[in-house]
Amino acid sequence: MSAGEARHIVKAEGNFEDLPYFTVGKQSESDGVIEYKAVLRAPDGQMLKQTWTVRASSGLGLPGSLDQDVYVALLQIIDRQGGIPSDGVLSFSMYELMGLVGRTVGGRDYQQVKRSLERLNGTMIHAKNAFYVKSSQSFLNDKTFNLLDYAEYTEVTDSSGRRVERMHVKLSNYFVQSYNSDYLKGLDVDFYYSLNSAVAKRLYRFVDKKRNHRRQWEVDLFSLRDRIPLSSNYKYPSKIKEKLDPAHQELVQKGFLESVTYTKMPDKSTLVCYRLNEGFSQRRPTATIERSPENLIALERLKVEGVWEGVAEDLVARFGADWCIFCADKVSLQKNIRDRGPYLKRVVEGHADPEPVEHQLENGTPPRSSLQELSQPSFDIVSEETESSFENTEKFPVRSPEAEELWNGLLRSAFGENGSDHLGVWFEGVVPASLRDATLTVVAPNEVACDYLRQRFLDELTLAGRKLLAPEFHLRIVTLAHINA
Repeated sequence: MSAGEARHIVKAEGNFEDLPYFTVGKQSESDGVIEYKAVLRAPDGQMLKQTWTVRASSGLGLPGSLDQDVYVALLQIIDRQGGIPSDGVLSFSMYELMGLVGRTVGGRDYQQVKRSLERLNGTMIHAKNAFYVKSSQSFLNDKTFNLLDYAEYTEVTDSSGRRVERMHVKLSNYFVQSYNSDYLKGLDVDFYYSLNSAVAKRLYRFVDKKRNHRRQWEVDLFSLRDRIPLSSNYKYPSKIKEKLDPAHQELVQKGFLESVTYTKMPDKSTLVCYRLNEGFSQRRPTATIERSPENLIALERLKVEGVWEGVAEDLVARFGADWCIFCADKVSLQKNIRDRGPYLKRVVEGHADPEPVEHQLENGTPPRSSLQELSQPSFDIVSEETESSFENTEKFPVRSPEAEELWNGLLRSAFGENGSDHLGVWFEGVVPASLRDATLTVVAPNEVACDYLRQRFLDELTLAGRKLLAPEFHLRIVTLAHINA
């Protein structure tokens, strides 16, 4: 199916796309537990500890690959019925459900699907600061619930006189409230059911949610392991990659992913970078961002620094929550900035290739109808104090062929043959300026990007340089202002 064809997109509740609930290994009828823990940093700097525990009902086992399909089928039924009824009860025939999950009616398949609904009813969830409630912009704290409060079977006679079995399932009030508060994302069910691997299905749901309409998204390898979830017995990166590789290959072959790359970070952690196929990425509208906790924190940080709400949403959608929070934290420490909102906007945009036209508040005053359009290169991000003298005193950094050759070699050595390509925006705008003795100097677009590159990549690139060039190799990451000082 081409990128331009219409797809069947249903609404999927955000928490169940994000948090681990379905296992992807062999189904076990014994008891089982999934426990996911994380720490979320709030805008005021406080740390929020999150725990999400999924506990199997005795004798039924944890939800698995079939249960994931049944859950998606329930989302389709909600879509067909025009939403969730006010009492939270969905009524449908088993024939309809069997058809949606691609199973034959009757026999073993029939019993397996009925047992799946029983499992979704019996599986207990305990959320401690983990299930996001959009209406109150908070998390459930110490709440225990099920995805389905009950699953009942009744027999009715249809118009032809046949006796058919009807299902009645009641969705959890927490699920219903979250769904009706529009904490949702689009799920392409045609693509989902085209996937063979349970891991690929889970990765598609998870990555498509977390990317937030962006074409590229990165995640720590062990964090990804826990979010799928894979077994905690996979304690080494090589084993996790081995388990993920077939699913990655399927997602590439079927057009969701363009590439998957791994990067060893300075702190020895491994970063997984997903780059979406351009055609698939463009199927989703990008007018609004998902109201996830991470995005809301980023929006709040930007607005606190004076960025208008609509502009803040655009920045988070284009550059991601992590980068926006990092930039906001940096700018919050700077003094003597007259118009903090427009300045922070330029800082966020400055680490990547700039848009052909970017918006800036004219003279720091709110516009009557629209924002003034101003073409501006990404390296022109300076403090308000020095902005007026920039054009006269600072010069554009000149690339040194010798320095550029070594810089590209460092990227290949540290991050693989593709160099910085799979790291996306982080190295855009960096200019290799000089190589003197064993010191390589590269110029970052601005102070914030400079600090970020130093914190995240300096150690790894320095180590690569000492292997390539000399033991005394030194890497200087500076800004244009440092060169002209």
